[in-house]
Amino acid sequence: MRGSRVRLVLAALLIVIFVLVLALMRAANNPAPEIAPADVHEVQTQAVRKFISELTAAVPAAATLAPTPIPRSSPTAAAALSGTPNCLGLRFMRDMTIPDNTEMTPAEVFTKTWLVENSGSCPWRPGFQVVLIGGLAMGGSPFKVAQTVGPGGSIQISIKMVAPTNQSGVTQGTWKMADADGVQFGDYLSVVIVVSGPTRIPQATATAPTARP
Repeated sequence: MRGSRVRLVLAALLIVIFVLVLALMRAANNPAPEIAPADVHEVQTQAVRKFISELTAAVPAAATLAPTPIPRSSPTAAAALSGTPNCLGLRFMRDMTIPDNTEMTPAEVFTKTWLVENSGSCPWRPGFQVVLIGGLAMGGSPFKVAQTVGPGGSIQISIKMVAPTNQSGVTQGTWKMADADGVQFGDYLSVVIVVSGPTRIPQATATAPTARP
């Protein structure tokens, strides 16, 4: 009996060994198919496409916004801020009388006249006047505009003056147009004379001698 069992065990071991050997031979004859390495560029492309698709689906389409217009200051507003009327202008055309460096004697009376043009886009109205802004007035008073002067119109500005008696040599005065509010505009108007001859010196009043008793 014991011998029979030993033979059965040996037979079973032989069968197991045979099966294992057979399995190994089949595995050697039929190798597993190789897996081709993935294309890195293709993988990246697919990932980018997927990301863009998900991003487009998640973010709603933005509404088209009209550009906001930038407010521009009007000429009226600019003038109000600066205090200067930008539509007013004056262009000096020529001296009608007393050109620069005209010789004068002390106390000589003369009338200076300028020809000027309204070079702006707004009219000059009564209340505008030409005022002294520098130098000597030489007895001259502001010239007042008496009538409306439209754009492109011209007038003669005349101011009566007198040569000074307390100085000699070059004497000048500078004038300029101003609107009804006193805001000056336009070209400068100048008068330049050369005072020659003796300068008058004020003399002291003579005092009568005191009578002696």
